[in-house]
Amino acid sequence: MSEINIVNNDPSLIQNLKGHRNDVTSISFHPTNNQQFVSGSLDNSVMLWNLSSQQKRCFKLLGHTSSVNCVEFSKDGQLIASCSQDQTVRFWSPRINGSSSSFRAHTASISTISFSPNNDKLITGSNDKSIKMWDVATRKFISSFAAHTNWVRCVKFSSDESFVASCSDDRTVRFWDVNSGQCIHTVTCSKGSGNYLAIHLNDKSVALALNNGSVRLYDIRAKKLQQHYVIHDNATCVQWHPYANYLLSSGHDGTMKFIDVLEGRPLYTLEGHNKAIRTITFTHDGDHFASGSSDKHIMVWATNFIVKTESSSE
Repeated sequence: MSEINIVNNDPSLIQNLKGHRNDVTSISFHPTNNQQFVSGSLDNSVMLWNLSSQQKRCFKLLGHTSSVNCVEFSKDGQLIASCSQDQTVRFWSPRINGSSSSFRAHTASISTISFSPNNDKLITGSNDKSIKMWDVATRKFISSFAAHTNWVRCVKFSSDESFVASCSDDRTVRFWDVNSGQCIHTVTCSKGSGNYLAIHLNDKSVALALNNGSVRLYDIRAKKLQQHYVIHDNATCVQWHPYANYLLSSGHDGTMKFIDVLEGRPLYTLEGHNKAIRTITFTHDGDHFASGSSDKHIMVWATNFIVKTESSSE
């Protein structure tokens, strides 16, 4: 049986990586291998990183003709998906260097992509205001989710795949039934629009990073605001720790904040980047996390204060 222990060790920077020639927009770790992750950038490239390799740390994957806005490993680690301002989605094999296939998914820049938990579907959100769902195996269009009236910034599947959550420049967060494609609930943000959202693994809460600098937690079932923090000048990204009730947020101010959700307070402020942090993500076990910035650097950090241990059930 696993237990979560909290120790008095601060998060620490362990690697500072430079490979991209422009802003780093997105990072995704391999679902089981903490030493491998993929990144996307405004330099039009996708980069596959191997932290355990001393000879070649990264491999550049070229194919997009404009800025790469989002990258994600499939849940089984067999595919990498990327989306771009060039209106296409590309699928890459992490085992075949440079091999990819692509399709045009939208009529404007694609901001966000997300694999379904069982890897058979991909959802995309775009500046054309639409959200679309695709069959990963056939690359065929399945359905669309239409109600946003401005650019779609982020879209995520719930862990049980029953619903999808999205945020948009129209200042709403919308929840969609995957089977019917209908919007089942809308949250209106009167003082800012969402840049990014993250659904808790229990599917009960969603965290939202807003451009007014606030981070908000909503109770999905009760349909109400749970917590509200004003901790950045412009909150760019937010991620749940995989096992503990902690949130990590990032901002245009170049900082990251750890939030203790149970106590309702920020715990740590992390600095290292000298420009806006555009993306943050945890490894599957939560022991490490990475940040990508407009300073073109990727930083890998040790979480340290959250330790998962195995204990006997006897």
